[in-house]
Amino acid sequence: MCVLRFANILGPCADSPLAEYFALPVLPTVIGYDPRLQFVHEKDAIEVLRIAASEPRRSTLNSGTFNIAGDGVLLLSQAARRLGRPTLPLLLPTLRWARTALRSLGITDFSPEQIRLLTHGRVVATTQMRETLGFEPEHTTAGALADYAHSRGPGLLPPEALARTIDRLAGLLPAGAQP
Repeated sequence: MCVLRFANILGPCADSPLAEYFALPVLPTVIGYDPRLQFVHEKDAIEVLRIAASEPRRSTLNSGTFNIAGDGVLLLSQAARRLGRPTLPLLLPTLRWARTALRSLGITDFSPEQIRLLTHGRVVATTQMRETLGFEPEHTTAGALADYAHSRGPGLLPPEALARTIDRLAGLLPAGAQP
């Protein structure tokens, strides 16, 4: 038996709660938390499913539980900047209220699991995916997010303009100070 545990799937055609969340014009976050996230590109998810469903090898090399994710980790704040989306830090009870309001308006729905993800994050080890299953993702975590972002168009804060602004502000600080 082969069990695949996927990181959040992203890509141009991704239709998931996290893809809906990242599509919001402003991303509500939990104040005081900047969770670490991993993604797997939708094409890599399809490819690993093909590998896992192919004719079983004569040995038990394909059996086990495998974490599936692209290389690398992004903080939620980094993902928001790369998407050009401003964040709105909220207290956890307020985020739960916002979840109810957005769901009742039909905009998006945050499950309790997604709120936990946006609070604590999730990063997995992928050594067994490579060594035992023999799968090497084509896309990194950052690459999956970039492909998703490219398909959605610029956010409210275009990443290039935001980066230039941060660089200008950093240049105004006294030597040795950090933004």
